[in-house]
Amino acid sequence: MRRKTLFRRALIALTATTVVTALLAPAASAAADCTWQLEHLPVQDGMSWSNLRITGVDGQGNVSGFHIPSQKDHVLARWTAAGVELVPRPDGITKFVTVAGNASGVVVAYADRADGSLAVLTHAPGVGYRELPAPAGYEVWIVDDINDRGDVLGRARRPGSFESSAVVWRADGSAPEIVAPAQVRFLRAIALGEDGAVLLNSSAGAWLWRAGALTKVPSPDSAADPRALARDGVIFASSRGSWKWYEATGVVEAFSAPGVIESVNEDGLAVGHLDDGNRTPAVWQGTKFLSTLPLDAASGRGDVVGEGGVIAGYAGTKVVRWLCR
Repeated sequence: MRRKTLFRRALIALTATTVVTALLAPAASAAADCTWQLEHLPVQDGMSWSNLRITGVDGQGNVSGFHIPSQKDHVLARWTAAGVELVPRPDGITKFVTVAGNASGVVVAYADRADGSLAVLTHAPGVGYRELPAPAGYEVWIVDDINDRGDVLGRARRPGSFESSAVVWRADGSAPEIVAPAQVRFLRAIALGEDGAVLLNSSAGAWLWRAGALTKVPSPDSAADPRALARDGVIFASSRGSWKWYEATGVVEAFSAPGVIESVNEDGLAVGHLDDGNRTPAVWQGTKFLSTLPLDAASGRGDVVGEGGVIAGYAGTKVVRWLCR
């Protein structure tokens, strides 16, 4: 499943390390009665906390992100059973900053061109790069999500304007679609559902847009923001906790074992950290707490959960993934 990270922020500091543990085949899915196991992901010399970011896990447990050899040099990184691969950028691209990935391993990124302009690109294993066109009359300035069929969500604005609109690129290659309901002022695109639903935040709260129909989503807390979409509802999070709004019933339910959710897959498997003073990485199904994640270091974090239930993140100074077996 695409990455649905709830807070797009810099990773915790890590020190350089070389890991030689080979990737193993992931479990098909996570279950309440399984045991979470920690695996180190291989890295190349020169990869350290300051130049690695993880942004996606596909349906097979392969991990994707980007490597930053220097501030002006960002390149796609992929972890598979063969190890870690740095994928050369297309000609004319100086930065390839991944944001999310889907179950098929397609990643979406915003990229800087050598002339200073911005491009939105996808990369598919075995296929390569594809540039997404800007909507007519708009400038694209950020990309937010990708779903499993390959639709991409971002934001664009008219030249000279400070107010953005959501934009959806369909996988079929049709013209990009602007999503800018009049009720949703100063919107931020948050997530893209498998059915094409778009989760929006705004100065007037959270909204769900689906095929032209707009639904106001009630906020469970004055400080909570909408952060992700699962198949059956919307995830909210704040520094005070996390909640789920169930679309079918309208019920808002707090996550048990209070914590802050970082990433949720389509089936509602969520990873985040407990509000226990130690930020212990933990897993929930729906809103039910399942377990903490094992660590071989004093601290760690789970950044993203894939469609198959594999979680990727960090344990101390090492890039890792967790599998439920």
